[in-house]
Amino acid sequence: MNIALLLVDCFLGECLSLKEKRRILTSLTERLRRSFNIALCEVDYQNQWQRSLIAVVLINTDWRMIQQNSSKIINLIENDGHLSVLGTKMERLR
Repeated sequence: MNIALLLVDCFLGECLSLKEKRRILTSLTERLRRSFNIALCEVDYQNQWQRSLIAVVLINTDWRMIQQNSSKIINLIENDGHLSVLGTKMERLR
């Protein structure tokens, strides 16, 4: 079994409040959960209204599937329109 941690650093340039940021992130995380059946949450910048660090955990027996899904996840986030991806990092945990 392979386990990976994907960190996605995001900038929400249009947000003017924490309430708006949380609305956008809630919508995004629900779409990601439905599409990929993954576990994810915001792990940093919770009190900054224009930044977010999202952690995604991917588990699969095939490492290539994890890499493919992580690319699809990043693409979906980039194409959201409400935020920009500043950087990504993927760690193989097992």
